[in-house]
Amino acid sequence: MVDYVLYGIVAAVVGILTLVGCVVFLIQMQHPDDRNAAWLPKLIVLLGLFLACSVVLLLPFDASVSQACGTDAQCAASAGLAQTWYALLIMIAIMTFICIPLAYFWYETDDEEPVATRVCTTICWSTVNLFVFVSILLGMYFSVGYVELPVLVMQPYAKTNITYLYTTSSLPPAWSAVQSITVYSAIQTIQTSLVIYILALLSFIGWMLMTVFGGIGLVALPVDLIGDWYNRPRPIDLKQFAEKKLQLKKRCEELIQVGKETRDKFRSRPNRFKERRFTNKYKKMILDLEDELQVLNICYKRNQINPLIPWLQLFGGLGAAVITVSWWFQIIFEIFLQGLAGPYLSNIFLKLSNAFPLFGIVAYGIFAFYILVCCVKGSIMFAGRFFLISVHPLRLNGTMMNSFLFNVGLILICSVSCTQLCTTAFRGYVYNSSISQLFVSQIQYLKIFSYFYSVQVPVFYSLMFAISFLQLFLSIFSICFCAKKQAETVQDAMNALRQERV
Repeated sequence: MVDYVLYGIVAAVVGILTLVGCVVFLIQMQHPDDRNAAWLPKLIVLLGLFLACSVVLLLPFDASVSQACGTDAQCAASAGLAQTWYALLIMIAIMTFICIPLAYFWYETDDEEPVATRVCTTICWSTVNLFVFVSILLGMYFSVGYVELPVLVMQPYAKTNITYLYTTSSLPPAWSAVQSITVYSAIQTIQTSLVIYILALLSFIGWMLMTVFGGIGLVALPVDLIGDWYNRPRPIDLKQFAEKKLQLKKRCEELIQVGKETRDKFRSRPNRFKERRFTNKYKKMILDLEDELQVLNICYKRNQINPLIPWLQLFGGLGAAVITVSWWFQIIFEIFLQGLAGPYLSNIFLKLSNAFPLFGIVAYGIFAFYILVCCVKGSIMFAGRFFLISVHPLRLNGTMMNSFLFNVGLILICSVSCTQLCTTAFRGYVYNSSISQLFVSQIQYLKIFSYFYSVQVPVFYSLMFAISFLQLFLSIFSICFCAKKQAETVQDAMNALRQERV
């Protein structure tokens, strides 16, 4: 029996707390230059963060309602949750491919240009972005938009020759009149709806991003937090401050000179790919110099050094390492070994929920949101290493709206794949939920996509593990064999930047 009043109160309280948390996060992270400006991008960022959090937190709520409904197929709460899932996921698709690109391109336009020019530029680039997605969507939907559902075909031999179909998870019907039955496996091909295919494509794109960025972030996040503690600011005297500031000034002047020379070079011999890659690397160098100057000022002004922050980073790094290792074990036990070694985290969540329901939700939320944080961290690491995309770091009191929009778009896309990951990895905790039925019965068996979601060969999980261990190897190698002074590291980067423009 579902207590609608209780679930309604819980949903309202969690929703209000989530919205307040998103507002506080936006206020604390925004750049001072955007404090009283860019209201439309701020609204879209706020809505995007709220949608991503809602999708992640709706899963344990869905599981609890499904367990309360039990075997009642006519349960109105379960049907209502299924419609809620569809509405949220469609809103994520609209936000990702329409609203965020519009706000991003509008923010990127020059404020000194006429409003009509800015509007035309924004609409043109947003239309191109939407056209690419719609073209891929419709092309795949009309060519391979089918669900290939494995079934058992039962051919009875008695008073009738009717063929019966049922899936492997269903119980066979009882027919007293049937004397013998021939059973064989088959594939039932069903045309899926366009809405389902939009969600499937959104989830697939999220999986590709989460596999790369999440795999990198699972290792980079704890390593960098512990590294920040090890390289914490230490007090320096006036002489050291002056010397280091002169070094920074020299490198800044060199960076300005390289930028001017390269600008003239690309004007005479345009090359869009090299120019974009150089711009991304140049932006990364500027951000590194800004970080170094900020740390230098903190080291000199001793009263600005907060001794608690480095130790919080250390404990946060150790906690992140524990969560990363727990995720690895959970994926190995539940995905690769298919539950043969036990559900592990699912049992912990269930025991916490039995003690007090909020405990289980908080524990699940920590692991789910951790994956999203790792995706953001991984995208920053990827952009700072390969320079194929622009670097968009999230900084306390220093995040511009374009970086906010980029990261919120990434979080929205990855929130769908993260939910699918949690329904698979924590199947003992979210058993029989409405969203798990959508992922397992339809999206998992879509043509083409089924190869990546196969239980026998879990492609995405294998790639994520490979990328995580590659990042772990690179981190260990960098710590053990590539330790340099900060000045030498920056100087090497400057030399590489000069070679990039040749």
